[in-house]
Amino acid sequence: MANSASIESARDHTTPVVELRVQADPAQLSVLRAVAAAIALQHDFDLDTVADVKLAVDEAATRLIMGAPDDATLSCSFQLVPGRLRVALAAPTENAAAIGQPRSFGWHVLNSLTDSISVSSEEREGGTVSTIDMSIVEGSAAR
Repeated sequence: MANSASIESARDHTTPVVELRVQADPAQLSVLRAVAAAIALQHDFDLDTVADVKLAVDEAATRLIMGAPDDATLSCSFQLVPGRLRVALAAPTENAAAIGQPRSFGWHVLNSLTDSISVSSEEREGGTVSTIDMSIVEGSAAR
């Protein structure tokens, strides 16, 4: 399998981070799913876990997109640490409280697909930015 790393990560002995920024639009979900699947496959995650990664990224991104104002940008970063894929998605949101509704079906789906998940909001210049951080352990689809 191909091995990739960045110059910065090689210098400070950390794992590389892949960052992707797309328009916060449902039409971009296929791009996010494809990148998530490619990263998981490159690191030999089994096919069931790859499917979980794609679905989790799709659900988290959809939550942020639905709460984002028009013309917003969604950022997504992927980092593989031994045996675990960490994903962070962030976007400006108009109703940050709705992003992490723990009683919603979508939140239940995210909880069952991931090994850990958290939502945070931060006031920045120009409004609120909500972030969904999650991690999926390699082979966790068999649980």
